[in-house]
Amino acid sequence: MENTMKAKAILVFLDGTICDMRHRIPLQGKEDFFSDDNILKDIGTNGSIEFMNELAKNYHMVYIGARPKDYVSITAKWLKSIGFPEGDVYLGKNQQERMSIVKRIKGKFDFVAGIGDRWDDNELHLELGCQSFILEEWEPNWNTVKNYLKEK
Repeated sequence: MENTMKAKAILVFLDGTICDMRHRIPLQGKEDFFSDDNILKDIGTNGSIEFMNELAKNYHMVYIGARPKDYVSITAKWLKSIGFPEGDVYLGKNQQERMSIVKRIKGKFDFVAGIGDRWDDNELHLELGCQSFILEEWEPNWNTVKNYLKEK
């Protein structure tokens, strides 16, 4: 008999939620904005690395970001290099692309929650049918997620 249990997962938005890339803002619209060197200089938002590792003990991590899909490998390298737990990385440069990604992957996992920092991230969480956390950009309050994350 085949095991059809899907892994419980959390969808986590990158920039602004777990990634502080404000040092790159002056480069927005320029070629260097997404350079490997500049991405690798990004830092984790306060407490994000520790909290994501705590979540990864019970959930599969799925990272999503507003970046061109060509940057999946450097994004995964950055996540690993600063200590985020392993997980799938999906990138879409606009909301339409990210929604398409979410529709494609929603049957792959049992999404328990989505964590983001922009109101339109909530649309992705609604599509997944999971709990939605919209935290303050650059300054996420991880206690909010800890206190309200419901086990499915």
